[in-house]
Parts: sequence; C-alpha cells; structure tokens
Amino acid sequence: MSKSLKILIVLVILTGLAYWLMSRHSWSTFKGDLKEFAIKDTSSITRMFFADKRGNKVLLQKNEQQIWMVDNKFIADMDKVNLLLSTMHDVEVRNPISETEHNNVIAILATQAIKAEFYAGTKLIKTVYVGSSTPDQVGTYMLIDGSEKPYVTHINGFVGYLTPRFISQPKQWKSKQIFNLQANEIKSVSVQYPMNMNQSFIIENGITPVLKSNNTTLKSDEKFLKYYLGSFKNLFFEGYIESPQTEKDSIHRITPFCIIQVTKADGEKISLQVNIKALDTHTKQQFDEKGIAMKYDTEKYFAFINDDKDMVLIQEYVFGKLFRTLDEILKIKS
Repeated sequence: MSKSLKILIVLVILTGLAYWLMSRHSWSTFKGDLKEFAIKDTSSITRMFFADKRGNKVLLQKNEQQIWMVDNKFIADMDKVNLLLSTMHDVEVRNPISETEHNNVIAILATQAIKAEFYAGTKLIKTVYVGSSTPDQVGTYMLIDGSEKPYVTHINGFVGYLTPRFISQPKQWKSKQIFNLQANEIKSVSVQYPMNMNQSFIIENGITPVLKSNNTTLKSDEKFLKYYLGSFKNLFFEGYIESPQTEKDSIHRITPFCIIQVTKADGEKISLQVNIKALDTHTKQQFDEKGIAMKYDTEKYFAFINDDKDMVLIQEYVFGKLFRTLDEILKIKS
C-alpha cells in the first residue's frame, strides 16, 4: 500500500469520526443553550402558573375530579386551557437571536415577559419566559429558565404570535359557565325575590320534586318542577362588566331583582345574584308597545356569581326561564 493511499484512508477515517462527534454532541448554533420549548406529553401537566411584571398572577390546577380550576375557586375556560396545552405541545424554535438583537430582546424579556411554569403533580417540568412578538408579528421571543439565550419561537403553519395564549390575569381564565347541571345533580333550588318575597320558593329534588314556600309544602305540577330542575344546563353569562370596582360594589348593594341558589347533591352551593340594569345606548328595546320609554333593560341584567366581586352581564333570553314566580308555578297544570 502506497504512502499516499494510507494518508487518504486516515483522512477519511478522521473525517468520519469528526462528523460522528459533531452529530453526537449537536455542535451547532444552539450549542450550550436550552431550546426545547415544547412539552410533548401535555397530558402529564396538572398545574400551570403564570405571572407578569405588573403583579398579575394566576394558578390553573386540576382538582380531584380532574377539572381545571382557576386559583382553586372557579372553573377554567377549557377552550383556553386546551389552546395553551396544544401550544406547548407544538411550539418550536423558528430561529436563534442574532448577536445584534440579543441585548434588546433580553431587555424586552426583562421588562415584559410572562413567566409560565408547568408542573406534573408537584414536579416542575419547565419554566418559560414569554416575551412580545417579533417585528414581523409571526414569531414570539421566548427564553427557557436556566438558559442564557432567547429564541424566536412559532408553531409551524400558524400565522401570528403566541403571547396572547399565556394569560396572567385570573378573570380571563374563568369559564363563562354559571350552571351546567343535570336534574339528578341538584338537591334543591332556592329562588328569592327580595323586592317581592311572597313570590319566592324552594324546590327540593327527590324521587318526586316538592315545591315549598315559607316552610310549607304546596301542591304543584310535578312535570313542571322536573322541567324547571332540568333548566340548569349550559347557562353562560355574556361577559364581564369593565367598570370601576366602586361602581360594581354600589350595584351589588342595591336590592336584587332575584337571588338563585342551587345546592348540588354533593353539598356544593352555587348562587347567582341578579340585579336590574338601567337602559343605556346599547339597549335594543327603549320603548314599550305603547311607545312609553322603558325604565329598565328587559333584555339583560347585571349579575354576581357566588362571592365574586366581578360583575357580569346575563341575558333574559338565556336565564329568563329561571325567573318564575310562585304564583306562576301554582297556576301551571298539566
């Protein structure tokens, strides 16, 4: 074997060895940096915590019934939860940050980032700092806790940035669902009309539902009582009222139009305080059939759920079937 052939063979071997080492140790522009933002087993996530630089923070956690809850008080909006989980499953690096961009992006993350923690049980899986969008609006600056280098991330096929999916305000995570109960999940329903208490009533559920008023059992239509108990499915409020808290507190102190309290079979209670809403420019029906100006909005109400101070808007079209008076029920016959 000639000397030149031996040298060629050695070079081929060394080249192959170098290639193997480079691929094995991933020597690339990502050397030494954490760049795996995705969590492929999102089904293992049982807890998520978000906080921003303005002091907002929120905890999302599965309860014993595997229902996602907001700060252990409110049912979470599952559309938003599922969107975030799919985001964490699909997010990937679009490109590294250039040297000229690095300091500016770090400054953005330091002042604007949302901290997102993901847990499986009590084990912290990953912490990600989510920044603003890139100038082209289709990438998102992110940094993994423990890494010194941020990256531009995206989801393949999605046009837009991901920051809005990482929400740090509790209100925005809450489900708009108020009641979603089957009749057999209800132990009793109390309906009070504080401005007309003699029209208040209680329905106690059992093999045969019973209508009561002032601790007296009243004869009533069994079919209607069953219909009423079956009316607490898929009832959602329209939205939050963004008013100063002092104004919300003032409305809350006004004598309510109606107070509905549902006691579930497991003992949990859900209460809804309903307040009359004054007319405003958004009210569709401003006048009655005789052309006289209406005093109150007949299509929408203000409402407060449980002890929450947030005021919501509910529709007569959705909740009107619950606002039955005692006299109305007593008149109903099959």
